Amino acid sequence: MKARAVLCCLAVSLALLAAAPRARAAKDNPAELQATLKKAADASSPSTDGLKPWHMKMSAQLYDWKGTSTGTGTIEEWWMAPNNQKRVFAFPDYNGTELITADGVYRSAGLVSEPLFVADLIDQFVNPLAAQDKLAGMKTVATARTMDLSGTTLSCVMLLKPNSRVENIPIGFYPSWCTEPGKSAIRIFVDNGGIAVVRNQISAFQSKDVPMELMVGLNGATLASGRVVDISLDGMPAAPFTPDAAMTKAPPRPVELKGKKLESLAAKRTEPDFSLVRQKTGPFGQPTSGMLQGDVEARLWVGEDGQVRDVRLESFPDADAAQAVLNAVRQWTFHPYMVEGRAVPVTGTLDFPINSTDYDRQVRR
Repeated sequence: MKARAVLCCLAVSLALLAAAPRARAAKDNPAELQATLKKAADASSPSTDGLKPWHMKMSAQLYDWKGTSTGTGTIEEWWMAPNNQKRVFAFPDYNGTELITADGVYRSAGLVSEPLFVADLIDQFVNPLAAQDKLAGMKTVATARTMDLSGTTLSCVMLLKPNSRVENIPIGFYPSWCTEPGKSAIRIFVDNGGIAVVRNQISAFQSKDVPMELMVGLNGATLASGRVVDISLDGMPAAPFTPDAAMTKAPPRPVELKGKKLESLAAKRTEPDFSLVRQKTGPFGQPTSGMLQGDVEARLWVGEDGQVRDVRLESFPDADAAQAVLNAVRQWTFHPYMVEGRAVPVTGTLDFPINSTDYDRQVRR
């Protein structure tokens, strides 16, 4: 059973997305927005109870932060049930098998958690709301946003951590999902301060709206692209997937590093550029940066290989300062954190004082 094409009124490009202005806030009704998001997720996720098992193969192209190609490869997914999936990755620098079971996640020996852009591609096909997992334990509220693209207004829902000091928090500071007028399919997912995943060529498969093309980008630059070359009910095994003896069970959750332990693991760091914040002036021309109280605090999730997998803002007194921190910490790398001779994923927070002097920033390095 192949996916059946559905004509869509909007083909979103990364260049078009970069040209869009900051989304406008709309009147919020959190309960209604949560219901809207759930409806969109149900319509866009081929990974819900009651579906027949299926297989999907995607060809992908990966790039680094500067837009330089880092290689091509494939992602395959065999979906049996919500807690029984098999994934095979074949890239020059990421090759192996992953099983998702009710007992946990198992991987080929030596395989670490998916690189950020690979995870974006597979998550936004299989489970567009996967980002909610990282919101566990964080008090969030659903808020409405709109995004104007080439004369079409998309309706968006962002799950944010309330911040009484900053009004109209920009879309993408927290996980945000956007749909077209009158349609349920998720078309754009934005997170990590502007990293967008565009879901194009929406097709029907088992009554779900799935994308045949995906693009990951930031500020108009492509970070990854994927094209579904096959999706069908064919080639599925009769029995559920079970790990073999050669596979390793992944830790159930990242290790929490408190204090400055995470910062001490940094192998490469880029300090945020607060120059624009420091140049801000008030109504009488007075500098306003000195009036900002508090640091920008960001939580990072770091993979076993020391690469940043996700970023969340914990607190911030100014949106531009927060964006500067997001732009910087995405580029950090870390030394692997070892537990009993094994590299494990970690999470922790970093604090960035907005009004520190250049001397202070040198000392932090």
